[in-house]
Amino acid sequence: MDTMKRIESFSEPGDGMGKFEDGLLRGREKGTEINPKMFVGLMERSFKSIRCLYPTASDIDFASEIVKFDAERLASQPPMGKFPELAGHIDLLRGERQGFMEITGLGLLETSFYFSWKWYVSRRLNSQHLARYDLFRPQNQCTNVFFPFGKDGVTISDNRDDVPLKEYGEGVKTFRPEYLLKQNPISWIQGAVSAGVLLDDEPSCLFPANPLEYEIMPADCLDDIDEIIRFLTRYCDFWGPCNSIFVDRKLNAVAAEKTNCLVAFRKPAVNGAVAVTACAYLDEKLHTHQIERAKYAARIKGETEETNPDINYHLGARRRYRRLVELTNKEAAGPATIRGALQIVADREVPFPECICLAGEKSMPDKEPAANWTLTQHAAVITGGRKRCLYRSVQDILNPKPIWTEPLKLMLGPGVRMEPEWEKDTDGARWILTEPVKNE
Repeated sequence: MDTMKRIESFSEPGDGMGKFEDGLLRGREKGTEINPKMFVGLMERSFKSIRCLYPTASDIDFASEIVKFDAERLASQPPMGKFPELAGHIDLLRGERQGFMEITGLGLLETSFYFSWKWYVSRRLNSQHLARYDLFRPQNQCTNVFFPFGKDGVTISDNRDDVPLKEYGEGVKTFRPEYLLKQNPISWIQGAVSAGVLLDDEPSCLFPANPLEYEIMPADCLDDIDEIIRFLTRYCDFWGPCNSIFVDRKLNAVAAEKTNCLVAFRKPAVNGAVAVTACAYLDEKLHTHQIERAKYAARIKGETEETNPDINYHLGARRRYRRLVELTNKEAAGPATIRGALQIVADREVPFPECICLAGEKSMPDKEPAANWTLTQHAAVITGGRKRCLYRSVQDILNPKPIWTEPLKLMLGPGVRMEPEWEKDTDGARWILTEPVKNE
């Protein structure tokens, strides 16, 4: 298919020419962020790895399926009466895909993969085929913590947990989260971690209208956390699965738990603080749904509930989740400090799986081919005149050491000067002062 025919697949704008032009610009911007040759390699590796994760899908022609799936999504527009914010959104989507093609030179396959692959895996593939994490690698167990009223300003902390992989290269070693100190105003999305359900439901509408990726939400919703909750509940089928932290302009926060088609919200208990971690749900309805599907998966594999690694994994993650909330509430009463926020995500005071910080442990070693490690970790003050970040990361991805043994670094925000009290030792080891973030 030549370039013009490829572009014509998406260039059918309706009345929303302004939206189409906005989409073109958006698609071109996204296209500049990727290396086309490397992206094709990523796509091919994704097809290969997903066949390992979903063995019963090994015969699927993913290249053909993802093109058809993306077209199906674009054709499945929801009723405008229920979703008036989506007026003209189809034109933006078509423009976005055309702009992406123009700037990258990539074709219909790669463009469909870029915009719909994750959705295809979570909605279509995962609803029809059993994911075999016990044969592949575990789900990530990342963590986010948010304190709106910390001692020095809004204070956050974070773990990114994953299986150490060679393809991460130098990215983990050179981790430097300076973007945290440039948030002004702070983003309404203050955390997102993995969550999901085996053999989950597929939503009735697949239209690409993810409110976490597109500016669909009315601006005045951001003034009221309850309006954010109502909006995201109405758009339930269009985002997730994930556990997330959302914040309004008044710094009211909420923890959201999301499967493909279910959502629950948990408001703060102490001083506005909330936290989320991955692979489990504290909400009873969502938890029951997750475990019931895992039990069904166990029956398919001929396992009992006691010998099924998925059930044990989710139950362990839920114990970890409960501990995280307890530690967060305790620190929030302080009020929270940057060191206290770091100590939460660095927690090793209890055995695995309750501990928050991971270092290659497994719940069922004989049934888990790989284990998660905390690869990057940080705590930061992101508002006010004392912006700063404490951070560290695994320095050897092929031979990882526990992250708490790695050097802790201190980065100052734009225009922030060192204060005497920050000269104290932190977390038992003196931090290394790194180059500050520059004003832009």
